[in-house]
Amino acid sequence: MPGENKNLERMLVDLLDVKNKHNLDNDGFMVLLGLINLMGIINLMEDRAALGKKESGARRAAPEKVPFMNMFAGPRGGGHQSEEEGK
Repeated sequence: MPGENKNLERMLVDLLDVKNKHNLDNDGFMVLLGLINLMGIINLMEDRAALGKKESGARRAAPEKVPFMNMFAGPRGGGHQSEEEGK
């Protein structure tokens, strides 16, 4: 596990270097991170599709699907307050 933390720290430093090198503002940096995330999702889907072909269409277990489906569910909890409730 300690090696994984070092890799994450190194990736974060590299991303911040890219931000500074290309003089990106926060919005541009968030777009870059979103595109990187999208590329990762596409790679994951391609890997799973290739794996499914090798297993001759074997169906994946439901617990394996849940985290992937919940990525797009949005924020959890009822943290939204109306203006009147906040006063």
